[in-house]
Amino acid sequence: MTAPSAPSVPPPAPRVPPVPRYGPHRADCPWCGSRRLRARPRREDPRRSVLERCLDCRHVFRNPPFTPGPEHPLVRAGVRLRHGLAARAVLRRRPDPESWLDVGTGDADFPRAARAYFPYTSFDGLDPTHRVLRARAVERVEEAFVGRLTDPHIAARLRARYDVVSLFQQLERVPDPRAELRAALHVLRPGGHLLVDVADPRRLFALPGTSHPAGLRAELVAQGCTVLTGVRTHRVIARKGASAP
Repeated sequence: MTAPSAPSVPPPAPRVPPVPRYGPHRADCPWCGSRRLRARPRREDPRRSVLERCLDCRHVFRNPPFTPGPEHPLVRAGVRLRHGLAARAVLRRRPDPESWLDVGTGDADFPRAARAYFPYTSFDGLDPTHRVLRARAVERVEEAFVGRLTDPHIAARLRARYDVVSLFQQLERVPDPRAELRAALHVLRPGGHLLVDVADPRRLFALPGTSHPAGLRAELVAQGCTVLTGVRTHRVIARKGASAP
């Protein structure tokens, strides 16, 4: 009588390399492009990024930046609250948009939150990752676009298509925030509304060599928009002019 053969043991799963904690180091300011940077004094620790201060626009940022990672449940709750407040702010100014594009949408958390206030609006999502395709599969967005707003083929396809475009902390994550802002206005219809959420809108789009930054609002006005929100808020809502490009 032959002994029973030992059960086969499946090979071990390949080890997934850890996601790096930091992004690449940069030699210029993410807002104004100046290379005149100075590290702010802090305790030296090779495991951490340092705080850099731009000597032209005074923007302070981590260099290298933190890479996105899992978020704490309390942080997620704060994000949901922030999304709801932003949707209500748009509702007061544009109660019935037909179409809405959320840029850098990821899993489309914002469209899911905003749909409670805009049940008849068609929400689309744009993201450089394929997470947006999963968001479409679970019907958080109706159309999903993989890529960047500044990609020529996306800009041509979406030109003047949307009543509202939203960018939630998107300008902080792109190498050229001015180009990203112009691309957002490019896909917005004349008279449409732009929703931008940033950490500090006063420090965006500074003018190199000046002591005071121009700020996001001044940049929007220069692009032919009317800013509808006050100066002491991280949430900026602007209406695109009829003659804006």
